[in-house]
Amino acid sequence: MIQIHGPIVALLTPFDASGKIEWQAFKAYLSSLYSWGVRTVIANGTTGEFPSMTISERRHVVEFVRENFAGTIINNVSATCVGDVRKLIAGSKDCGDCILLLPPYYYSACRDEGLSRFFIDALFGAPLPAMLYHFPQHTGNHLGIELVSMLLEQGLSIVGIKDSSGHIDNARLYQSNFPELAVFLGNDAKVFEALQKGLSGSVTGAANPMPELLVAMQSEYRLSVSKTESMQRCLDVWNRFRNDSGYVEIPLVKAAMGARIDSFPVHVRPPLTPVPIEEFDRVRKVIYNCLNDFNLLN
Repeated sequence: MIQIHGPIVALLTPFDASGKIEWQAFKAYLSSLYSWGVRTVIANGTTGEFPSMTISERRHVVEFVRENFAGTIINNVSATCVGDVRKLIAGSKDCGDCILLLPPYYYSACRDEGLSRFFIDALFGAPLPAMLYHFPQHTGNHLGIELVSMLLEQGLSIVGIKDSSGHIDNARLYQSNFPELAVFLGNDAKVFEALQKGLSGSVTGAANPMPELLVAMQSEYRLSVSKTESMQRCLDVWNRFRNDSGYVEIPLVKAAMGARIDSFPVHVRPPLTPVPIEEFDRVRKVIYNCLNDFNLLN
């Protein structure tokens, strides 16, 4: 059984001005992440704008990531149609190490019986282990304890949960009820707290421009709690800026990536809109300052 180790970085998908995937930029980006210490990534995740991509594009993305990233690859196979999920799982077989699956979205507040049927039909006989993806703000469906229990009782190969609800108490409920599962929290403001509470680690999309902070926090926590807490304060400068900026996270993170990778494409697909070019210097200055503060701790 695969062991997933954090922190996990949810990949961006670089696009050119026409909306096509910019493969050369993608390759340089993957190389940079690995050089910064990232060893586990999510392809085709929320940060990667998967709802705006075709099934064919998503299959090409995970294939490309496998060719250009030497670490662990979790492929998000989420879709509202079981048949589409199964196609995406089949395309992950030789490329991914694990798959990630949201509850179906659009039809919200579904009963556990219906959600269970969706997961079982999608995951039964899957060639890769799965992580469940809890993101109720987007799906309108809650991945509750009873539902997870129902799925585990079916013998599905489930190894973990990505909890992007933002609430650490919810992640701890998963942890206490399912100690056999790895539980990762998607909340950059609570990376330190997640480690304190014994969770498996963090998943980040927003910290793409400076994943060294999360890598160092995960490795340093047992050696120096105070140093890890100081690193969280460095990261919080970026967290506060994101929250106060007024911009959607994905285009903001793409704009910020230019602080680390020259000419990183800032284009996004509709319905998202890019950060105005006149804001780039201000955005990137925050990244430089956070990294400088981080470097002073080492």
